[in-house]
Amino acid sequence: MIKETGITLRHALKLNPLDKFEVVAGQDYIDNIITRVNIMADLEILNWIEEGEFLLTTAVHFSNISVDEQAALFRGMRKKGVEAIAIKIKPYMKALDPTIVDLASEIGLPIIEMDYHISFADIMEPVLKEIFDQQSKIIRQVESVHNDMMHVVLKGGNLEEMTSHLSQSIQKEILVKDYYFDELICSKEDLQRCKHLEGFIDTYFKKSNIASKSIKTANYVIDIDGHEKDVYAIPIVARNTVYGHIFLIDDLGQTSNVIVHTIESAASVIALELLKKISIQEVENKYKIEFFDDLISTDKVRKSKAIERSTYYKFDKDAYYCTLSIALKVDDDHKERMENLNRDISKVMYLVDQHFEAKQMTYLVANRKSKVNVVLMFKEVDDQQQVLKNVYEELESVLVKRMGSVKFVIGVGRMYSGLDKIYNSLMDSQKAVAASEHFSGSRIIEFDSLGIYKIFSQLELKDELMDFYEKTLEPLVLYDKKKDTELVKTLQVYYQCNGNLKKMSEKLFTHYNTVLYRVNRIQEISKCNLEDEQQRYSLQTALKIMEMYGIYKTRA
Repeated sequence: MIKETGITLRHALKLNPLDKFEVVAGQDYIDNIITRVNIMADLEILNWIEEGEFLLTTAVHFSNISVDEQAALFRGMRKKGVEAIAIKIKPYMKALDPTIVDLASEIGLPIIEMDYHISFADIMEPVLKEIFDQQSKIIRQVESVHNDMMHVVLKGGNLEEMTSHLSQSIQKEILVKDYYFDELICSKEDLQRCKHLEGFIDTYFKKSNIASKSIKTANYVIDIDGHEKDVYAIPIVARNTVYGHIFLIDDLGQTSNVIVHTIESAASVIALELLKKISIQEVENKYKIEFFDDLISTDKVRKSKAIERSTYYKFDKDAYYCTLSIALKVDDDHKERMENLNRDISKVMYLVDQHFEAKQMTYLVANRKSKVNVVLMFKEVDDQQQVLKNVYEELESVLVKRMGSVKFVIGVGRMYSGLDKIYNSLMDSQKAVAASEHFSGSRIIEFDSLGIYKIFSQLELKDELMDFYEKTLEPLVLYDKKKDTELVKTLQVYYQCNGNLKKMSEKLFTHYNTVLYRVNRIQEISKCNLEDEQQRYSLQTALKIMEMYGIYKTRA
């Protein structure tokens, strides 16, 4: 923002007493912007000067060095960003060497000849006053927009109104992307235009592999409708997290740093409004979770009171209910995903709310740990299974589209009559989620489709099932681990091929005799005869238990 905080040399030369000075070199560059005034006390000035400076000095420093040394000094000044230099030439020198005058004009460094009798202080005071006035004007401009934004907030304005107001204040085209709720924010009349612009920005970011959640303001040149445009991405930051970006779209070179700084100031107000929106959702979620916990409680008093106040959520205690459990999958060794889990859960709940509100369904969404549970109410049970199927398939599509790389699975419980049976449907949906770890490539798992695994997923049977596994299949698993063999995998393929050794040989890319040998070793170690139907079924059941509980995974 250096240029905007200064004044032109032309403007400075109109001030008293500078209006009496003569420009002796670089007359074509008197519109250079000066932001500071400094005094050159010695030839070591290059170590102390900064960009945008207007230097004041006497020719005594130049009278003692060669023209080549003078030229090197002037080049160094310009390279460091000096915009003009005023020199008391007389009485130290009659005039500057013509080579220096030509050089100054060549490198764009105006030289002003000062009157010997005028002090540096008399020059610095009026110039600095003008610079300070310009800086104050910019601060007032930024502060004015900031205060206007706060006024919109205090009047109860929403993010859409704030964005529209900001766009009008700076007279520039902007749009806001909210990453938390995954929304595009702009005025309603500009919505189609904003979506159009968003498409170009997203395409450019994806093509250029740019991380959209950069914490610093960035500038990109993007081709929009065949025209190159400046696109500034100003982050909306709160609690050390980027919740969104304000995108400013403008013609090349037409956006001042003051405008960008103004938007950066407004971004802090938008961040507060986003946090307020998030906080409201978190409070609502808290009450929903408490109600849901009471509804599924084994405490009869708690459950009874929850059913009594269920009308608040438009629930009919005699209707039919089904529960969906949406489980977010997080890699334990992925710290960033673990840190973002709560934010992802809140976003899923928000998207679920949007989805079912749009479908005008009666529902409740509440999270427990890493699962988001959705209770759906149906007045009639007839033909509702297909309706339910359409509902959760559409929900899956929404989550895939709006949640990006977040992995999830949806467990679908059975439908039960009566609000007091929600717990049963919840258990079904969570068992479906548990089973999905080992048996389904699909994101949606219906409890009713689990077949025999519905029995295996009964918690009260786990000890019996583990005991059965240990007595039948575990010796084979331990042998594989000890000898680094693949007998368990061979057994799995045996059932896949219905005991056909030739097909097994082809599937395992192994010689027929090797497969025969392995099958015999399986029978010896497990003490099960694969020719006996009951023993053959026992081993197959033990395999399913192993897979169900993820006890041992064979090599691919």
